[in-house]
Amino acid sequence: MNLPHQLVVISPREVTDAYDNPTPTLDYGPDAPRRAVAGLLLPRDSVRASRTDPTPGRAPVTSGWWLLTTDPIHPRERVVHDGRTFTVDGEPARFAPHPGLVHYETVLTHTEG
Repeated sequence: MNLPHQLVVISPREVTDAYDNPTPTLDYGPDAPRRAVAGLLLPRDSVRASRTDPTPGRAPVTSGWWLLTTDPIHPRERVVHDGRTFTVDGEPARFAPHPGLVHYETVLTHTEG
C-alpha cells in the first residue's frame, strides 16, 4: 500500500475548568501529544460554503478530504499536513479485507478563512 504523505496527528488533552465540570475543554496546543503517521490524503469533494463564523471581513471556505492510513485516527484528533490543520468528520471506518491489509478511512474537513 502506497502511503506517500507524512502527517502529524494531534491527540487533545482534556483540561478541566476551575469548577471541575464533567465536560472538559479539549486542548490541541503545544503540550498535546503528537504522533507521526503515514497516509494517503486526497480531496473528497469540491469547496463549499462553511457554517462556521469567519474571521471578520473574510468568507470561510471549507473543503472535504479523505485520508487512508494503517494507523487508527480517532474522532477528537486533528491531522496536520503541509501547514493545514484538518478536523475529523465523524467516526473513521476500519476495513479488514480478507486477504489484505487492515486500513482506516477517515473523512477530514479543512476550514480556511
